[in-house]
Amino acid sequence: MAEEAVPPPAAGDANVEEYDAEGQDALHILPLRIIPLETPGLRRLRLIKNVRLDTVVELYKDQGHKSAQVPLDTLHSVFQSYADPLRRDMPLLQSLASIPSFDVYTLRVALRALNLSIDTKKELQLSDGKRRELTEHMKVFTHPLIQQIYGSDDFQVNDVSDIMKLISSPNREDALKNLRMMSQKLNVPLTEIPRFLEDYGDTFLSLAYFRSCLDLVVPQVQGFLDWLKPLEENQMIKQDRMSKQMLDKVKESLSGVIISLTGRFEAFNRKSADFWKDINADSFSRMKDLVFSNHRSIGGVLCGLSVKMQLWRDRFPTASGGPNKRLEFVRSEIVPGMQIIDELEAAARKRGI
Repeated sequence: MAEEAVPPPAAGDANVEEYDAEGQDALHILPLRIIPLETPGLRRLRLIKNVRLDTVVELYKDQGHKSAQVPLDTLHSVFQSYADPLRRDMPLLQSLASIPSFDVYTLRVALRALNLSIDTKKELQLSDGKRRELTEHMKVFTHPLIQQIYGSDDFQVNDVSDIMKLISSPNREDALKNLRMMSQKLNVPLTEIPRFLEDYGDTFLSLAYFRSCLDLVVPQVQGFLDWLKPLEENQMIKQDRMSKQMLDKVKESLSGVIISLTGRFEAFNRKSADFWKDINADSFSRMKDLVFSNHRSIGGVLCGLSVKMQLWRDRFPTASGGPNKRLEFVRSEIVPGMQIIDELEAAARKRGI
């Protein structure tokens, strides 16, 4: 199969914006256009995490959401005419494959560690649509800052960009007054206020993003566990010790990961409450380091859960399926990769939040 036969949407395609936004906002997609690769055609494609949490190259995805995927070790069969550049690209592709989640926040840290010169402000940002979607989540983080600075909630603030507007009002005298007040209250030099606000907004936008992913996946996992319940009463499975052990292990793993991950976000909320009692440059730096140090594990766990639950919903949209089909789905699609999710969460718990 030649690479020309399986392209993603072209620049003029009506679906290209949706295709690009999906890559920006997803936990499991890395658009290769942002990576400095030599192989012609490869940068038009995407790396994705599949349901087994293997990293593969997605050649295309049709309107029915069917995806043509190629493992890295068989890419040479697609790009037969570019053996040399592909060989030079492979070490980088393999390094990218080891990243547990392709969300923009995990990627920023990972790509920086790989010494890749990428404009993170341009390439590794959530789409405008996703940012608007997270408005309600962000209010939790912007209101305490406004209250701390102005001592009032009489401001329409949904995002940190709205705070920037408050300190850059048309009235130069008011703007300077706001900047000085903010500088004094936060113990941040006047010239550093815009940078502080940018970092503040991005840090808590990442928390809002991951929280929204968690809020989406938790009911899906619960629905999946409910879907497994009839198997517990099935006489054939009751007599199959190996199948019963497998199901018990899956239920234990999924329940444990959700409880642990939810607990981590509750701990973030507690630490945030302490931080907002006295917002300043030092306390923000500690909070920022705490959030960033958890991006990799949170992203990896949510990525794994999300792709598995998405496939379950695609395969069984009406929660149907007989005992054999359900059992085989668990065995072939849920069990592979669960160890990766368990290990990421266990390591995060061991480090502590």
